[in-house]
Order: sequence, then structure tokens, then C-alpha cells
Amino acid sequence: MEKINKTALVYLLGVSLFYGLLIVIQKMGLNFGIDPLLFSFLRSLIIIPLSIILFFPQLKKLRFVKKHKLGELFILGVASSIGILVLFFGQNMTTAVNAGFLIRLTPLFVIPFSYILLKEKPSNNSIFFMFVMLVGAFLLTTNGKMETLQLGDLLIFFVAGIVAFQNVLAKRIMRNVPTDVVIFFRIFISSILIILIVPVFLKVKIEHMNYEYFGYITITAILYILSVICQYRAIKLVGPFITTTLFLIGSLFSAGFAYLLLGETLSLVQWLGASAILIGGIFLIKKYNNNNNKPEKSIEI
Repeated sequence: MEKINKTALVYLLGVSLFYGLLIVIQKMGLNFGIDPLLFSFLRSLIIIPLSIILFFPQLKKLRFVKKHKLGELFILGVASSIGILVLFFGQNMTTAVNAGFLIRLTPLFVIPFSYILLKEKPSNNSIFFMFVMLVGAFLLTTNGKMETLQLGDLLIFFVAGIVAFQNVLAKRIMRNVPTDVVIFFRIFISSILIILIVPVFLKVKIEHMNYEYFGYITITAILYILSVICQYRAIKLVGPFITTTLFLIGSLFSAGFAYLLLGETLSLVQWLGASAILIGGIFLIKKYNNNNNKPEKSIEI
């Protein structure tokens, strides 16, 4: 497996940066009055043509993909759409604080999925630093306090497992399928399924929408695509465990953007959490690179 060199680090920071900003912009849009399901539906309508335009030159590689891998690509898209939709329902049935932390438990699920699907297991030290970052994420996102667990929390916990599964499955598929093809299927199939499923539950009529909403929706669609691109290229380089664990750094970016765009400030407990995330991340990278201290290999960019 590759070391976390400059290329990998750019992708790892890129996914945290883009997703962190996406969360804040999406929150601004929801605060503006956009129905969550309608937000997801309209964003998918924008994502589909953008993904086709962006990845069209790569689609010719599909003819070299074996049938059973096409099936895995479809499963990847289905898992992604399930995760997105269940997340919306879960968020509506619990507090933002609980949801913000529980979705970050994804690295815990990556460990068993990686062992089952990839026959890979992180070192004990890496797992320890993961827990340091998780404690930091807990303090940063909840200020050290969580509400009583509800049904929605179980749904968010389920989503964390779904995200872990799709990240590990993506790594397995990318052993034989070009990375950009995997990214396209992940984005395209999930968006198609959301467009087909959401209208069943949607109670808000599109014609009643304020067209100012489309600015928020378009920006988050672009950020979503950029975050998935960075995420899957990072997974290709350093694997799902490191990618998912260092994704916790996104909490720092979200906090920073929330301060700049929403005026939200951090308490002392949250600053301690932010410090734990940084310290855990630095030691995790050092430990990972020490374990993979081999000559550099060629890197897909």
C-alpha cells in the first residue's frame, strides 16, 4: 500500500475540505427553508449531467469491465443512495448534535469490512490513534454532551455502517476497475435512484420553490462531486481505513466554515476536541508511513 505522500495528502485534505464546506452550505440552505428531501432530489438532478460531462471520456473503459464487477458497481451505487436517504430520515428523527457525531463512527465499521472484503487489518497503534480522533470528534461536534439516544440515532448508526461498506467495496472494485469509472458509478447510480425514490416521500411541490434555493443546491452538488473524487482517489492510494479515519479532520473544516459563514464559535471543550483530532491525525500518518516505509510506487492522479 502507498505511503501518505503529497499526492495522497492533497486528496485526504481535499475530501475533508470539500465535504466540510458542503455541510455548512447545506445547513445554510436548509436554514433558508429548503425541504431536506427536495434538496436531495434537486441536487441529484444537477449532479447527473455534471457527472456525465466530467467523466464521459472515461466511460469508454466500461467495455473492459467484467460483468461481475458491473454488478459490484451497481451495489456500490445502491448502497450510496440508501445511505443518503436513510441519513435524511435519521436526521429528522434525532438532534443535529447526535447525528453530527454518530455519522463519524464510520471508521469503526471499516475495520471488520476491510477484514472480510480485503483481508486487511490496521495495526493496533493505528486503531488507537483512530480512537483518539473519535474522542476529539465527539468533543468538537457535541461539546461533550449528547442527547438521549432515539430511533433516528440508530438510523444514523446504520448509515455509518453503509458508508464504511461502500468505501471498502470501492477499494475492492478499484483493484480491477479504473478509479474514475468507480467514481462515476458511485455518483451516477446513487443520484438516479434518489430521483426515482424521493418523489414517493416528497410532500413539497417543486413549483412552490424559491429559485434562490438553486444557488445553495448547485454549490453543494459541485462540492459533493469534488469530495467523492478526492475520497475515492485517496482510498485507491492509502485504503479505506486511513481515508475514513482522516476524514474526521472534516470536523475541523466544518467548524472553521461555520465560524466564518454562520458566526458559530467554539467552547474550550470543543477546542480540546479539535486538538485531539489534529494530534491523532498527525501520529496516525506517521505510524502509517513508518509501516509502509518502502520505495515509492507510481501513483494514479
